[in-house]
Amino acid sequence: MIECTPLDAGTKRELQTAVATARALVFEMGSTTPWLTDDYQDLQYTITDRVVNGAPVWEDEDSDGVMYRAVDGEMKCGHEESCDAGNGPGWFVHTTLTSNVLAPTQLSSDQWISAKVATLEPQFTSAREEGSAWVDVPDMRITAVHGLHDAEPSMAAALRQLAAL
Repeated sequence: MIECTPLDAGTKRELQTAVATARALVFEMGSTTPWLTDDYQDLQYTITDRVVNGAPVWEDEDSDGVMYRAVDGEMKCGHEESCDAGNGPGWFVHTTLTSNVLAPTQLSSDQWISAKVATLEPQFTSAREEGSAWVDVPDMRITAVHGLHDAEPSMAAALRQLAAL
């Protein structure tokens, strides 16, 4: 489990981070239309005890990949080495540059791009702009598989405390 502020203590930002990550301890990610190859469709990520660039690192055991916040603020899915460097290529990138997104479930579904390795060949070929190594994913879905619900006592306490700030 990630070492972070308890759900019942901390500044507003720390509480928001704790609540957002607790709501999506495990999430599944994939395209809603035929777009991604089998190896990259429906990956399931679990929160780890690491933080990179102010955001938790999420790990997928099936692909040996991680989701992390890059130095520039993009959320990326890629290899461990890229995460360790705080940046680098990946197979998915969310193009919004922000430090305000606290959990993957908060990312908009229409701002993901995918690399050739993760994209079905016909989709990559038809959507690729000349010279680009990336294509827009029409609609990426991120679904919480396991997390704390608002009614869970520590979550309810954190939400009350946030409302009071």
